[in-house]
Amino acid sequence: IAFCPARRGWGARRKRRGSIKVIFCARDFKKGYIIIKMYLLYIDESGDTIPLSQGGKKYLVLTGCVIHEKDIHQIESSLRQIKSKYYQNPEIEFKSNFLRYANPDLNASSILKLNSREKYNELEADMTKYLNKIPTTVYSIVIDKKSYWEQYPSQNPYDIAYVFLLERFQKYLEEKDGLGICIIDPREGQVEKTFIGLDLDKIHNKMRWEDGSVWKKCPNIVERLLFSTSDKTVGIQIADLYCYPIYHVFEYDKTKEEYWRFNEISYQKLYKKNGKIDGVGLKYFPDKTKKDLRFFS
Repeated sequence: IAFCPARRGWGARRKRRGSIKVIFCARDFKKGYIIIKMYLLYIDESGDTIPLSQGGKKYLVLTGCVIHEKDIHQIESSLRQIKSKYYQNPEIEFKSNFLRYANPDLNASSILKLNSREKYNELEADMTKYLNKIPTTVYSIVIDKKSYWEQYPSQNPYDIAYVFLLERFQKYLEEKDGLGICIIDPREGQVEKTFIGLDLDKIHNKMRWEDGSVWKKCPNIVERLLFSTSDKTVGIQIADLYCYPIYHVFEYDKTKEEYWRFNEISYQKLYKKNGKIDGVGLKYFPDKTKKDLRFFS
């Protein structure tokens, strides 16, 4: 999107990629365009919002993966090459649990199951290199469900996680002098898929236009919240691959170094300020239980 002083208006080139309309920046300085960079935030979750008394997980983790529009095609193309190398199908869906259970030494089923441990190790190495190399920035919100419901017994933790995530994306866009679009899979839960899009869309739209009691306005985020399923959207698949290791270290009370996928992959991509992730790239809420976790010790 760009402002043209000569025409006194905004112009944009639009391109369709799959089911998502992506807005690309005009790049013509000679015609007097002011360039606005466009970033996409792909969002996925690990854990759930099921009450603990009904077998729910202890944590809900919502993770956003920021990608500049100019990098989308190359990121997708590189992942398609890996998919074709191991599965002869560039359209197959990659998710964290699919990849973990691709290990032939595990009994768990997976559409990505390999018959050779050597091939599996090679796949893990390729994916680790890929996830470290691609130009992405990750933000993650960790909600302690028990502690949250003690303070807000009638609230959905997904909502506050989304508020925290969007606020961080807004700050990122301000730093980059850019605009952003948010894309999410409108389903939550690993078995029963509950449509959550309507509630999030209301929150998203309010945050774009006005301050709230628990948020500040996010004017750099354009368009309403866009929905796309993970099997059709590589960006959401990538967000999931960064998200699960973060969930794992909290759900199983581990330190940063005790889970290699977190230490070697997700941690490397989390947004940092002065070398720190706590409160910036990683937001834990409510704060009062942080002291009990080995991750923060």
